Amino acid sequence: MRIFLAAMIIALSCGTVAAQTCGGPGAPCVLPENGEYHVALPDGEVTGTLIFLHGFGGRGEGVIKNKGLLKPILARGYAVVAPQGLPFRANSKGGAWNSFDNPNRRDDVGFLNDVAADAAARFGLGRDAMLIGGFSGGGMMTWRVACNQPDSFAAYAPIAGLLWRPLPETCAGPIRMHHTHGWSDPVVPIEGRTVGNGFATQGNLFNGLEIMRNVNGCAKDDPDDYAKDGIYLSRKWTSCAPGTALEMALHPGGHRIPKGWSTLAMDWFEALPPTVED
Repeated sequence: MRIFLAAMIIALSCGTVAAQTCGGPGAPCVLPENGEYHVALPDGEVTGTLIFLHGFGGRGEGVIKNKGLLKPILARGYAVVAPQGLPFRANSKGGAWNSFDNPNRRDDVGFLNDVAADAAARFGLGRDAMLIGGFSGGGMMTWRVACNQPDSFAAYAPIAGLLWRPLPETCAGPIRMHHTHGWSDPVVPIEGRTVGNGFATQGNLFNGLEIMRNVNGCAKDDPDDYAKDGIYLSRKWTSCAPGTALEMALHPGGHRIPKGWSTLAMDWFEALPPTVED
C-alpha cells in the first residue's frame, strides 16, 4: 500500500511538472508553425495577466528576466506572458513585430491572440482579464492590435510606440488604452520620425490619440483630467462612451521603460470601469 501511495504521489508530481515544463527562461512554449512565448507565474492564485511585447531586436526571454519590470506585477498576482517576434533578418537572434500589417510577414495580431488562448489553456489564465502592453516596437504592435482587433484584450498599455504612417482613418471599435511616452525620446519622438533612409515614418502620437478619441466617442478633444504623479504627467479623457478608457502619461526621460511603469499600468488597469458587456 505504501509503495502504491508513493508511486501515485510521484506520478501526480510528474504530471504537475509536465504541465509547466515550458514557458520559463530557456524553455519557451511553442505554437506549431506559428511561434513561441515565455511565461512567469506568481506565487499563489493568478488574478490577471500582462502580455508584454519586447522592443525591436528583443527577446521574450529577456522580458521574463527583467526583474524590475516583473517583480511588482507578479507581486500583485499577475502572470506575465512574453511572446517572441520573428527574426527581422536572416540569422538574427532578436525579433520584430509586424506592426506594419505587412501581408508577407506573420499575422502578428492573429499570433498574439493564439498566444493568449494557448497560455490561458496551459496555465489556467483568465482570457478576459488580459492586459497587453509593449515597449518601442512592442508598443507599436500593441497599437496595431488595439486598432485592428480591439476586442482581443481587456485593455492596452503601449510604451514609446506609435502607429505608422499613413495612419488609418479609423480603428475597428472602442478601446481602453493607457499610453506612456518620454517627451525627450529621440528614437520614437512624440511627433514621429522617418526611419530606414525613408523606408517608413512613425506617426504622431497626438494624431493617433485623436483616432482613439473618435472611436471612443469622446465629447471633446481636450483632456478632462490633468494629474501629476511622481515623474508622470497624466492626461485623461473621461467624457467618452461608457466602458471605454483613454489616458496618456508623459515623463521627462528618453526611450526607455520608465521607473514605476509596472505600478502605474497595474493601478490604471485595476481601476478601469466595467465594459458595457459586463
